[in-house]
Amino acid sequence: MINPLIISILGYLRKQNSSCSLVDLVALCQQDFLSLILRDGDPQLVIFQKNFFVMNALYQIQRDIQAEGFSLTIFPLEICMMPNRSGAKDTLTTRDTDLARYYLDWSNLNNITVEEVETLFSSFWQRYSAVDKIDAALAILGIDHEVDWFEIRQAYQKKIIISHPDKGGCADDFIETRAAYEILRFSYHRT
Repeated sequence: MINPLIISILGYLRKQNSSCSLVDLVALCQQDFLSLILRDGDPQLVIFQKNFFVMNALYQIQRDIQAEGFSLTIFPLEICMMPNRSGAKDTLTTRDTDLARYYLDWSNLNNITVEEVETLFSSFWQRYSAVDKIDAALAILGIDHEVDWFEIRQAYQKKIIISHPDKGGCADDFIETRAAYEILRFSYHRT
């Protein structure tokens, strides 16, 4: 099924010079939702359905624009379309593939209960909180998301030497660096 939101979302993304959020796109589509979603439904289900329609549109767009030489990153607070770098591989992660599979399956739109929606929302906020901690930990170590475990260890070892109190560093910086390392170690080994 072709999602009726694709045209307006794609137009909006093409005009953007920066990233937007899922909230921005939901706001953009408010008028369209009037014809797509029942008004007297459970508020949690209505939120889920709005999110589903927007995410479905985004994953259809993501799939279709790859052939045109563009990529679309999809995170709740950062949705951004940009030209692919020449020679760039398909950069979809397992997370992207699993989410795309879920949101591209139209049966997931209506075959869900209020309890399942509440569970999904709760799970999302737990994961979202964990991502915040990982982002902060990476920033403390001065590295970005595209690093492997070896690079994390190297960055940690360099920073810990500088911040160690026995080497003239600040105890608070040392503790912050160690905590960041532990967050990343837990996250890395869990995945």
